[in-house]
Amino acid sequence: MAKTNTLAIKAALGVSLLFGLFSGAAVAGSITVTNVTEPYGSLSVDIHDSYQSTLTNCSGSGCVTGGTIGLQTSIGALNSYCVDLFDYINLGGQNTTFDQNALAAGQTFRNGNATGTWTQNQVTLLTRLLTNGSTLLSGSNSSSQNAVISAALQVAIWDVEYDTAASNGTYNLTSTSDGFYFTATDSNSSTGSLAVVNTAQTFLNDATGVNGTGITWNTNANQSVQYLTSDPTGTQNQIYLATNTAVPEPSTVALFGLGLVGLWAARRHKLI
Repeated sequence: MAKTNTLAIKAALGVSLLFGLFSGAAVAGSITVTNVTEPYGSLSVDIHDSYQSTLTNCSGSGCVTGGTIGLQTSIGALNSYCVDLFDYINLGGQNTTFDQNALAAGQTFRNGNATGTWTQNQVTLLTRLLTNGSTLLSGSNSSSQNAVISAALQVAIWDVEYDTAASNGTYNLTSTSDGFYFTATDSNSSTGSLAVVNTAQTFLNDATGVNGTGITWNTNANQSVQYLTSDPTGTQNQIYLATNTAVPEPSTVALFGLGLVGLWAARRHKLI
């Protein structure tokens, strides 16, 4: 009887271990944000939008701050980015609930008084931007370098969302012939908004392949973009990069568990 109990306990531990290895955070449901920060600071750019007569946080062409948004949530700390130019998110204490889903084609986003719909190309480009751009933010950079990279990622994300791609699938975020474009608020090409605009264009080139060497920023099968939509509406929607972990079917886990039991039993038999 003692041997049987020991075997059962080891089998349970084996199955439990497998669940721990394969399970991951839920990708759908609700999360609560308790605090909002700007971990890398922010920099300002001008957004010109002829499609929408007014942006709620600027009028016509106006100064908009961009950068990584740090969310302290019920599922941990998340570095996110805005995909909602028409609503605010306030720094400091929050108690806001967001609906969480994987970003996918066909889902909608707010575009002023209209509703936009995410395309598969947008989802792919945003995944490339977050997968590759986030790796550039590091403690080895100066605070001003991180601020430029962080703000440039945000600008590139906005451009993919609200701008119109050329026929070859590329984006020009400063083209005044587009209805949506950016300009710098200063001429500082190292640490100012001009650096942000130039760096954001480089990021878009890397993600779309307009750099002459093909697409250098690809997606990673182990990572995906999660979409946080405010519930109720009125708070800025966000996206962030998540690490995927495969969750096996229960029958597969059971087979793995039985395999472990068999291996343990065979090992024990040899030792007797």
